[in-house]
Amino acid sequence: MTEKVELRLTDAKLPGERVLYGVLAFRVGGVRTTMIGGAAGLAGSAGAATMAVITSRGRAAAPDVPLRLPGRIIIALTDQRLLVFSVGGVIVGKPGKLLHSFALDQVAWVGEPELIPGAAQALRVQIGMAGVGVLAFEHPRLQVTEGRNMIKRLVRELPQSPAA
Repeated sequence: MTEKVELRLTDAKLPGERVLYGVLAFRVGGVRTTMIGGAAGLAGSAGAATMAVITSRGRAAAPDVPLRLPGRIIIALTDQRLLVFSVGGVIVGKPGKLLHSFALDQVAWVGEPELIPGAAQALRVQIGMAGVGVLAFEHPRLQVTEGRNMIKRLVRELPQSPAA
């Protein structure tokens, strides 16, 4: 998926920007909805679980407002931004419209990813975006490892605050 994000960003890349990850995700509750035969995107966002903060860089707090997302998305991480795309393509998913673009210094906190067990296994993630709200999504079973790796890399890429 990283290569597809790279192609999609051809004209919208920042100078020197490198795409590190591109991972399929669903809004919170979307993996379960899809697994039980419902159409992805029809279920409303479930209440997000409280998660331990694994990083906080002393930036402005994120409002406790979930960002609106379609049912299926692609979360991409570059060395400069966190991006959210709609999913384009009917059979094979690819990055569609760019829905959100956040500079890494907008990340106020990253919640501890939560593994949701069962047939509809998912890795649930919450990221607080300073002045914007909470980006909450979940990676389906086949993307759990890649999703974990992306979140670890995001934490490593975050700019350090002067107090840190």
